[in-house]
Amino acid sequence: MKLTLDWNCVIEVEEGRAQASHVSDLVSHHRQGNFEVALLAASASENSRSKKFPGNANLFKDRVSALGWDDLPLVSMPSILGLSYWDFSYIVDDDGKFKRDMDALWCVIAPKVTRSPSDYLPAGVSLTDEAIQSEELSKWRNAWCDVISAYSHIHDDRDVFVTNNTRDFQDNAEALSRLGMRQIFTPAETLEGLARLNSQGE
Repeated sequence: MKLTLDWNCVIEVEEGRAQASHVSDLVSHHRQGNFEVALLAASASENSRSKKFPGNANLFKDRVSALGWDDLPLVSMPSILGLSYWDFSYIVDDDGKFKRDMDALWCVIAPKVTRSPSDYLPAGVSLTDEAIQSEELSKWRNAWCDVISAYSHIHDDRDVFVTNNTRDFQDNAEALSRLGMRQIFTPAETLEGLARLNSQGE
């Protein structure tokens, strides 16, 4: 079984939030060989205090290393200028299909957020890397992170998406399952489900 931790799980542990111990337990299970736990190479910046992306691949790796999670595999994401870590990304083979898949996920996860980031910028402001990090794009950036996380999880053919973002993911689980997301749980729910499976197998 392959589990994906979204960036909210990283922040849970970094900031000692309520689900931190459950996330750590999942990592321990990975190290014991019970199942695979991987991290997304896409960061949900809006749930961190800084409201920023980690910035570059080295800063991303530093944050992972600070948690002692260097041994966890990474789920790569599509290469998108200004939004992806080139060290952990890949070139999309079929750009048309990628856009259709992203549109379908976007309609479910963030239906009230327009796809074009330029819609959130003041008139005459170009969409540069700096603009992507701006406060004006914070809502769009957070939606994009959620959608690309879902896409990357599905593209990597993984089984369980682990997140605390119940509003955008668990509440839309039925629609997302039709798009390829098999199971969506919080860290605590994931542990409970795995415990039930183990007890049934005994």
